Amino acid sequence: MRNHSIPAIAVAVTLATTPAPAAVIVLGNYTGEDVTFILTEDGNKPRKLTLPAHHVAPFVVNGPASLTAPPDAAEPLRVDPYNAYVFLPDRVSRVRVEHLEMPGQIPERDLRAELNPRPREPVKVPVTLLVDDADPRTDRLWQAEVRKRFDAAAAILESQTGFRLEFAGFDTWNSDPQERHPEAQLAVFERAVQVKPGSLAVGFTSRKWDDGADAAFGACRGRSARHVLVREWKPEGEPERVEVLVRYLAIALGAVSSPDPGSALRHKLGDGRANDPHFVIRLDPLNALALNLWADLRRAGITSTEAIGQTERNRLVRVYGALLRAAPNDPLAGEYLADLERGQEVGRVAVPAAKPEIKPDFKPDTNKGPDVLQADRQRRVEAARRVVRAITDRARANVGPGALTGDALTAEYVRVAAETASSAEEHDRVPAFLLGLGVALDDRACLRENPLTSGGVKDIETFAERTERLKVLGNPTLGNRRDLCRRFFVGGASGELLTPRAAENSAVTGNLALLNRPAGFGFPSLAAEFAGIAFARAVQSEPKLLEQMKARFSAAEVLPELTGLRDGLSADKFEDDYGGLTDERFRGVVAEIRKRIKAVSLYRTDP
Repeated sequence: MRNHSIPAIAVAVTLATTPAPAAVIVLGNYTGEDVTFILTEDGNKPRKLTLPAHHVAPFVVNGPASLTAPPDAAEPLRVDPYNAYVFLPDRVSRVRVEHLEMPGQIPERDLRAELNPRPREPVKVPVTLLVDDADPRTDRLWQAEVRKRFDAAAAILESQTGFRLEFAGFDTWNSDPQERHPEAQLAVFERAVQVKPGSLAVGFTSRKWDDGADAAFGACRGRSARHVLVREWKPEGEPERVEVLVRYLAIALGAVSSPDPGSALRHKLGDGRANDPHFVIRLDPLNALALNLWADLRRAGITSTEAIGQTERNRLVRVYGALLRAAPNDPLAGEYLADLERGQEVGRVAVPAAKPEIKPDFKPDTNKGPDVLQADRQRRVEAARRVVRAITDRARANVGPGALTGDALTAEYVRVAAETASSAEEHDRVPAFLLGLGVALDDRACLRENPLTSGGVKDIETFAERTERLKVLGNPTLGNRRDLCRRFFVGGASGELLTPRAAENSAVTGNLALLNRPAGFGFPSLAAEFAGIAFARAVQSEPKLLEQMKARFSAAEVLPELTGLRDGLSADKFEDDYGGLTDERFRGVVAEIRKRIKAVSLYRTDP
């Protein structure tokens, strides 16, 4: 099924006819074809299932299982409950499965099968549909139109989340003709319409809004909200309006922003994509997983954050931690994490303190077909692997009285990386250089644990190879500091994998996570990572710089002036002195860092 307004019927039938253990995994099909796979659990017969192209859906399991895709694949993949996985095109095997990594540890409870599973009946949510007093249509016309739209959105959400949104009636409400902002009109709607706990009211408004460069199509205050406001008449296509409704209903259930370009939670809707008859309106796998977790809690009668048990809390923290790292500008994910962590020990998850103002984005895809893109990826991964192995070999040989250390050791590693990358095909040299250095000098697994970058680096080095590298790496520094070295080259790799905005966003998120560690947060570390991103842009725009790196590399040539940038800030001190990421004090320091980076001669031609 490819129709934009019809849920995955094949998936719905599978779920309805399969025994329903308590747990789920969420799968996303990012290929252009239906994917058939085999799901096998201990003590149960293998299940042959199909996920249609471009769909996302939950599948019930009673514990850890094995997933084989395609069914004739040589090796199955272990899948754990309450995790998300995606099918991607593969040149050799047609399809491969990748795990969407989440921070922290899998709860111990999820490592064994559920012996007494609860049925996973849909969680019913009554929804009233209202139009405002500015709507010119007769009752018969508007009720038919919005009911059809709601039914389509509700079916899409039920197939992916475990929530069944049930029509509860029609009504009208009086909007304010003076309010031209969605948040302000939402407040009017909230005052005008009373809603019972556990129910939702969707208000459609025909009032004109101020259309800025980033106009919203609706408003909702997030999980546990009882009111959803949606703009009527815009976007123009009815399929797009269905997608808008899916978005804001999902937000009311607990969803947050996602950089996934096919998700209804992506940054900007109304881009015309939903009007394509082959486009599938869906959530992204992580948001679908989050809503399945909230549905589990509602099914168990838990409606407040304070009543959530430790295992369930850990699951949610891991999902929202990954979502926040993927879309750090979202105002809700950070709030949910703070609520979940308040007064609880919820596992080893580094959580950013606030929301940056930079909107994340990925590097745009080329127009190459999937086979060519996969071949490019494999070739570049192998080129980066050679760089990492060369650095490891050089580190292993760095012994004896003449052993290098500090900045000199870093310069030697850069030289080795440049020489090794130069032997790759021309268009692979810069990616191999940046990714190889990023992985080799990242002793904290920053790139692997970040959902934005993990997919681009996870195949560059095996766990055994990483263990061996860390044994011999030594103490490479930049400006005589190990942390600046690490962050600079992490920034370089991020600059290769992401757009500059997304890479900077990732840098802010990763550095603010240090507020939870004894050393605290430091602006010099953030400046080093920003400089690494600028370094990536410089090398990408002028590949001949690789030749220069073989002969000379120094902190003075790549780092901005760091004097006066504060270091070692605790979470409390950061809040007292800089407020948060939208605070003018913090933004002022970030602006100063950018100014200093532009003053570095290597980056002066950067836009």
